[in-house]
Amino acid sequence: MTNNPYADDPTVATEYFEGRWRVKGGTLTTHDVAAIQTRLARTVEQINSRRAMSDEAKRIAIAKAYRDARNQIQAAGQAVLDHVNSERARLARKLFGYEGTADAQTVIVRRDAADRAAKIASPEEAQAALQRAEVNGDVHLAQAIAGQAQANMWGDVVATYLDTHPEAGEAAQQLRALPDPNDGAWRLQHAMTYSVMPPQELGGMPDYAVDRLADTVLDGSDAAA
Repeated sequence: MTNNPYADDPTVATEYFEGRWRVKGGTLTTHDVAAIQTRLARTVEQINSRRAMSDEAKRIAIAKAYRDARNQIQAAGQAVLDHVNSERARLARKLFGYEGTADAQTVIVRRDAADRAAKIASPEEAQAALQRAEVNGDVHLAQAIAGQAQANMWGDVVATYLDTHPEAGEAAQQLRALPDPNDGAWRLQHAMTYSVMPPQELGGMPDYAVDRLADTVLDGSDAAA
């Protein structure tokens, strides 16, 4: 499988299909986010050009325009984050969970393995337990430990499991290609991508103050300008 060419772009959801990576779904791209910012700048310029409006009315209109742009971009950012989390969970279930039906004895064995894995408190302990399970041929315990490591974001333990289970194949590659939402660098990049600078006319107001200003109702001719 080829490397995912979209892996460094948190705005793009991808899937591996028929031998190649492709964009999946309708998440906004960085181009779309930039377009929203450009529209905001043009709207602010148009508001400022209206001579019939008072300064107060202009600030209120600008606050509304900024809030709309901010909310749209933030919603898109949350949609991307939700998509990444749901895909990671789906792939984790495929790799470390259990699909299909099983007989009663197997269910008991799996439950016991999950209980034992849940008691592991550190990645070091998980790594050692995983190695013992693999040596002993305890497939269910190894899988349960890997699943617990995935849930706790113990990346080295997960990598050890995947390296020794080539049958994981495509699902493992897809999981590795997805960003880790708990990674600080990725979260910073994501936050920067899905943010918009407030217009200077708002004077550095915090968002809660901008929202309050945007909700202001004017009386008279200013309201209709």
